[in-house]
Amino acid sequence: MCPKTTGRQNPPKSKTIEGNSFEERVRRVMDERIRPSLLDHGGDIRIKEIKGHDVGFVFQGACKTCPAAQLTLEEVVEKALREEIEETGRVYLVNETDQDLIDFARKIMRTHPE
Repeated sequence: MCPKTTGRQNPPKSKTIEGNSFEERVRRVMDERIRPSLLDHGGDIRIKEIKGHDVGFVFQGACKTCPAAQLTLEEVVEKALREEIEETGRVYLVNETDQDLIDFARKIMRTHPE
């Protein structure tokens, strides 16, 4: 079950994280406000890329395959970042193909040549 559907979220704060680099502030919000909720549900999140003030994330664990991943991104991740870091730009998911899936596909391709 994702954090959005259970209603458990850390209390909102208002643009309190100042100083340090943008990336350091994003990581602080993640560690203090976002990751605890996701970890409670068997998931996690990591930063994949930061371009200016735009941040790309990758969900891990249970969040990776959750049908509510986009909603969690918008209602938990993006909301927390915007409340804490005023200059937050676009917040988005980076689609990654799991290495195990790639290895499995290669194995199938080798056993079924054209």
